[in-house]
Amino acid sequence: MLDPIPVSAANMSAAAPEDVAALARTYGRAVFRAAWRVLGSRAAAEDVQQQVFLRLIEDPPADVRSWPAFLTTAATRVAIDHIRRQRRWALLAPLWKAEEAEDSPDQDAERAEAGRILRKALARMNARDASCLVLRHVHGLSPAEIAVTLGISENNVSVIAHRARKALEVLHAKEQNR
Repeated sequence: MLDPIPVSAANMSAAAPEDVAALARTYGRAVFRAAWRVLGSRAAAEDVQQQVFLRLIEDPPADVRSWPAFLTTAATRVAIDHIRRQRRWALLAPLWKAEEAEDSPDQDAERAEAGRILRKALARMNARDASCLVLRHVHGLSPAEIAVTLGISENNVSVIAHRARKALEVLHAKEQNR
């Protein structure tokens, strides 16, 4: 097992980048392995690894008893958040992401039609619900950021986004059947 390195929260706040660099050298592989176990993708695990150490620089923890436990737990949580973001995008992302050059004209036409149907379904929704849904799932804003933008509570944002997504699925299915 890796020996803990003496890094206190007080030391981190004074010289965070150096201490985080030491943590990254010591525990980077453990963080990567924890993320890889969840994601099964080298590239995604590397992204998670980088994000964990960037978060340490931005917001050092107050008191850490075991750096290996803290960092692997953080990696696991960030990896799970990564999976959740992918699931949220499952409905909307193919319609707004840049098209790959390898697509055939038929695929381009199908995506264009799917995008038209989705935009039509969004237009039939309540404006606040559609805004909340698009800000959350397309632009990736957090519920707190959306709450400030729309002037509603953070909890209300989560409820509206969930209900709007379900309503969008129904409207999208109806539009496809027309």
